Amino acid sequence: MKVLDTLGKVKKAIGGIVAIVITIAVIFTAGVMYAGRNADPVVTSTALTQQLQEVSELAVMEYNYTKVGKFENSLTFNGWNIPLTKKSFLLTYAGELKAGVRMDQAEVEVQGKNITVLLPPVEILSNIIDENSIEVYDETKNIFNPISVEDYTYFATEQKERVADEAIENGLLSEAATKTQSTIRKYFNMIPEIKEDYNIEIKFKEITEDDQNNETTTPNSSESKEPEQNEENKQEKKESILQ
Repeated sequence: MKVLDTLGKVKKAIGGIVAIVITIAVIFTAGVMYAGRNADPVVTSTALTQQLQEVSELAVMEYNYTKVGKFENSLTFNGWNIPLTKKSFLLTYAGELKAGVRMDQAEVEVQGKNITVLLPPVEILSNIIDENSIEVYDETKNIFNPISVEDYTYFATEQKERVADEAIENGLLSEAATKTQSTIRKYFNMIPEIKEDYNIEIKFKEITEDDQNNETTTPNSSESKEPEQNEENKQEKKESILQ
């Protein structure tokens, strides 16, 4: 009953999308330095591009989550599950992912009194499961098909992908794009010459087929093998791979 109560509370604690502070200190500092470095600063494509790229990564949204997941696996032969080889575990965990833009790929073009900022697509910059939040329940001890470190690795990767898909479906990237535009515009408007005399347009690059082809796939854990390890080493690895 304690486990069921815990799972019930966990299910009610599903995290939502929340906004974080969008005017980050590094942007503010860069803007002040840029504005104060010269009495009459020259607004150029090169100077503005360099200022944005110095930020490296701009995380404008975070998504906190608490989840319950179940892993099941059986040995197979010719596509059929082999009896008495089923292994499984139930796991609860919490984590956080952040969405934003990799600013080192930003480009700025200045034409007359118009500034056009071209940014890479908004993406998930990080997705980390809190190691201290992990609780394992109903872990089987199948001698024919024991639970391995690869099982936990595969499970963690799979769960992260599901959470990311859920966040995107809930509008995380769309909201992050809007906040990114707002942040960049606020940054440029901190420079008096730009605020008074320039129009600012912020666009995002489109994802090409080459970008999609560069995405990596997750290997199936059932096809990998693991050398024998003692229970203590397995537990240490199980906790570390969920980051």
